[in-house]
Amino acid sequence: MKIHDAFLLYHDYVLCATSSRSRQTETGRWQHHIAPELAAYELEQINALTIAKFRATLLEKKLAPQTVCHCLSLLRRILNRAVEWGLYSGPVPKIRMPKFDNRRIRYLTHSEAANLVSTLYTISPIWADVAVFDLNTGLRRGELLSLLPSQIDLTNRECHILESKTFHARSIPLNDTAMNIAQKHLAVSESALPLFHAKGNPLNPYSRHFREAVRQCGFNAGVSDRRSQVCFHTLRHTFASWLVQGGVPLQVVSQLLGHASLKMTLRYAHLAPSQHRAAVDSLCISVLP
Repeated sequence: MKIHDAFLLYHDYVLCATSSRSRQTETGRWQHHIAPELAAYELEQINALTIAKFRATLLEKKLAPQTVCHCLSLLRRILNRAVEWGLYSGPVPKIRMPKFDNRRIRYLTHSEAANLVSTLYTISPIWADVAVFDLNTGLRRGELLSLLPSQIDLTNRECHILESKTFHARSIPLNDTAMNIAQKHLAVSESALPLFHAKGNPLNPYSRHFREAVRQCGFNAGVSDRRSQVCFHTLRHTFASWLVQGGVPLQVVSQLLGHASLKMTLRYAHLAPSQHRAAVDSLCISVLP
């Protein structure tokens, strides 16, 4: 059996149980990165050397290290399922993942955020609203652009996320700014369309409008390290950073972001050193006679 056939089975019996976003993402990785290199291989031909060559090909394409890891991980899962289903005897070769630190450290100051939003309004008002909503809710891009009117609870001033990256539903309180934007778009939205849409069509998640606003603001001029560059995800990172700087406990920030574990939220801990000092100073326990 060819690995292409193994992927089709994996798609039909494993990916079918995941969210539509996950299915789309994983299928895209297969079609764009794995299939062109390995689809014609028989399962028995997939050995450690084959995978090493495939890994090198991905790195030569200048893909982000995280993308390379995702592709290798998908390949490993397909092969593991093939062994589990008796499609071939295995064993699955060891797959070495690239080591990297892709944690973005860039967040916007309040003045930078204001500059970005005002620039966006001159380019695309709908994307300006999207940016402001994200700065006040911290949603992932996929969650935000697929948000339906039915997920906005005006009575309780909440936004309900039903399909998330971590498969856990959560509710985000809406402040006055987010409420105003939600009400504005609810007034012209249809139930079958996302809350944010353009002329009856969902917004393109890779639209050039946001990138153009970032370019006009000059945020990434001369910045080569992608971790320090401003991108759409910076809005979510800014939301979290502002909360931590405002004294919000990391546990609360973690729940609002929908992180799978608090470990992911600890990257923001350095933004609130005063909380550590206040915690220790609050003890004031003396053991002196």
